[in-house]
Amino acid sequence: MKKKKKDRIVTVDMYHKYAEIDEMYSSKVREVKLDIPSNLRMQCAILDVKVEKLLNDFMWMLSYSHHNTASNTQRKTAKKFFLACKYGQPVYTKKQINQMFDELKADRKIRKTIDGMDHEDMKLFWKSNHMYMQHWFRRWFNKRDRAKGDISTLNEY
Repeated sequence: MKKKKKDRIVTVDMYHKYAEIDEMYSSKVREVKLDIPSNLRMQCAILDVKVEKLLNDFMWMLSYSHHNTASNTQRKTAKKFFLACKYGQPVYTKKQINQMFDELKADRKIRKTIDGMDHEDMKLFWKSNHMYMQHWFRRWFNKRDRAKGDISTLNEY
């Protein structure tokens, strides 16, 4: 008589690739050479504010990142400046760009609610968040008459 083998259950995490954000979609450290206007340099020297800090703060405010402690007023002002300069227009309408910012703001709000989650729930949250941000980028990227364009262009930015 043959011994009956016990069935073994193997759990497979089909979303393991989202445990960490894909490098293509992550923040990047970049060396940028800029021509800093003399008036800005003088203002920064007088006010004891490094140009790098000014530019970094603006970028993090505008991105609605959870890494920055900017106030809602500061973020709103950065967004207004961005829109007033018509960045991204006419490729996207002002309404669409506002929607992009609103979606980033909503993502930031959700991230504020995760305190106290247990470890397993936190892992699941980040996988879901990483998956969503990749979807978010591709959805907006492909709205530009690109018909499933090559998203590797993100590496240039």
